[in-house]
Amino acid sequence: MNITVRPIEARDKLSWKELYFAYLKFYESETDDSSTELLWNRLTRPEPDIQGLVAELDGPVVGIAHFHYQISTWTNNYNCYLEDLYVSEVERGNGVATALIAEVKDLAVNQKCAELFWITKKSNYVARKLYDKVAAESDFVRYEIILEK
Repeated sequence: MNITVRPIEARDKLSWKELYFAYLKFYESETDDSSTELLWNRLTRPEPDIQGLVAELDGPVVGIAHFHYQISTWTNNYNCYLEDLYVSEVERGNGVATALIAEVKDLAVNQKCAELFWITKKSNYVARKLYDKVAAESDFVRYEIILEK
């Protein structure tokens, strides 16, 4: 099996959208058309606000990753936040997620980031088995306030 990870391109829109909606469904979330289009534009503009990668497995796009760089108050460097990572259910276990994480890590190192981090649900046991192999679990607890629109 041949995995290729590359920056997202305009030609990936249909594959990306399918994977992105599957990702949202997995997290029991949804979005509207304008928010999806806004994200797509942020990923594909010449100077993207959010970086996007796709992973191809023997040709078809089967995985996506979205990440961005954040200014840090603790270091002189940026941090890299891997916000979204999703691999098609039928292609899981083939190294696609590992390849996506490795590419994000390489890009973060090239940007001289101090750290690469991401979050997931405690109940996401399948993904956490991989994450435990490639990263250290933090002892930080995340709190959030959902702001009304």
